[in-house]
Amino acid sequence: MSILGLWSLFSGYLVVSVHGAGAEKFINLAIRDGVRLWDISAGESGATLKVSVDSFFELRHLAKRTGCRLYIVNKVGFPFFYHRLIRRKGMVLGLIFFVACLYLLSSVILFIGVEGADTIGEARVRSLAAELGVRPGIMKAGMEREQLANEMILREPELAWVNFKVQGTRLVIEVVERIQTPPDRSGPANIIAVKDGLVEDVLVVMGEARVKKGDTVARGQILIEGVLWPQDPMAGPDAPKPVPVPVHAQGEVWARVWYEGYGEAPLREVLRHRTGKFVKTLILLVDGQEVLRVGRKEIPYRNYEIEAIKRNFSKRIIQLPVEIITEYAHELQLDSRLLSQEQALEIAAERGRILTELQLPVGVSITYTSVEELKLENTELVGIRYIIETLENIAVEENWEAMDSLDNRTISQNSSR
Repeated sequence: MSILGLWSLFSGYLVVSVHGAGAEKFINLAIRDGVRLWDISAGESGATLKVSVDSFFELRHLAKRTGCRLYIVNKVGFPFFYHRLIRRKGMVLGLIFFVACLYLLSSVILFIGVEGADTIGEARVRSLAAELGVRPGIMKAGMEREQLANEMILREPELAWVNFKVQGTRLVIEVVERIQTPPDRSGPANIIAVKDGLVEDVLVVMGEARVKKGDTVARGQILIEGVLWPQDPMAGPDAPKPVPVPVHAQGEVWARVWYEGYGEAPLREVLRHRTGKFVKTLILLVDGQEVLRVGRKEIPYRNYEIEAIKRNFSKRIIQLPVEIITEYAHELQLDSRLLSQEQALEIAAERGRILTELQLPVGVSITYTSVEELKLENTELVGIRYIIETLENIAVEENWEAMDSLDNRTISQNSSR
């Protein structure tokens, strides 16, 4: 757009329609008198043109001379826009308020995300950030990102690098965790029992076995000692005793291990039925934190159960950490029925089994299970002891803290020999 066009927008101009047979004569007279007209276009009933506001009043006597009629089709430019805004003060105030809110929201952090926290977990990183004052609502300008990153590394030794990256109203905390160093196998070490058990098999790769099949071992007991005793077939009875060589013990010790759990069940079972009545509550979560709750604060039922349905907005176009949880509090009617001794024991055994299996390591094989009924003081309950037997490798390495302990241990072993 030319400078003249910009000036016309700033000062304002009119789009005028000229009607009458003398429209051509009208335009020629206006141009002869020095009136600036532009964007002139001819029509069936006359012509359409643009003229400045000041020049429009000079055209009225020319219209009378030529027998034409002038119609203002449109008013364009800043003066007319300004007058329209003045007449609509509510809209102007609303626009100003909207712009102010938009500016304010763009200046604060509304959402916080975490990337790279595979081991220590996002919750730990968010907790550290909250301790440093980094929460939704913090001003962008008030964040010393480099200082915050250094402080977070000092507070959490598992973090090697931290970066705070701002993406609009979202703050992404990028972390890199320290690489776990492999166990040091250069120094002497023993193999000890990680738990109690009954030894079934001993496999020694390096070191000297201190247990055999059939031995009962306790947690922390040495299974394979990290020493080697040199053998000299040519040594006589008066030869000095050999000095043990410290080594890093390696091997496996398989043992039978027992896990125990307790389960109980009442002889009178309580049955819960929904009556069909419920109250509904809507909860808005932003970045995992509750910001709004709509519904009754107190549940009007004596017996009830909660059903929660979660919906989020992160499945389609944009990733937003916003969730809406709909909670239904269903009223319950309680009934009871009597169980036989066998039915109650079956329920108690199932509960004991679940509690016992929760103690098992991942991937361990079960070799035997047993259920023992217990006598309880409460005659309305039945109780059982659930026992699971497994076969697992209970060996774990333990480094020696000092060579003095090696000397003391080996001297005592040597003298006992």
